[in-house]
This record gives sequence, C-alpha cells and structure tokens, in this order.
Amino acid sequence: MASKEQIRKVILDLAGNPSSGSIKNLADSWANAIVALDSKVPDQAAVTVDDTNDAGNKASSFGGPEKETRVTKPVEKR
Repeated sequence: MASKEQIRKVILDLAGNPSSGSIKNLADSWANAIVALDSKVPDQAAVTVDDTNDAGNKASSFGGPEKETRVTKPVEKR
C-alpha cells in the first residue's frame, strides 16, 4: 500500500497541482481516509462521517434521506 504522502501527491498531481483551493485543502484528509481504508484498524480521526447527503438533506440511519412530511391541505382557515 502506498504511504499517505504518496497518495497525497497523486491526488494533487491528478488535480493539476493546485496552489490553493478546496482540492489542496482536502488532499490531506482524502489521503488519511484512503490509508484508513486499507489499514487493519481504521483510524477514527481520519474517517469522518457526514450525516447529510448531496442535496443537503439529513440522512436516515439506513443511508437514504429522511422521509419527508407533505402538507396536503392548508391548516389555517381564511
């Protein structure tokens, strides 16, 4: 398995060696997570779990979005 520094270098090389930006900022975290995937005992500090999905909705315990509640009729009288 490649070392953390080798993985970080590949990530930055594939991204075009950015001098700033989100890829440069996240390269260390990505390298830590990749190394943790291959280790026998994953490093919990390197692997963080985000409980929101791509749309910004909070995910349920099984990985999908929470069930939404729809309003089918108005609750106020006019």
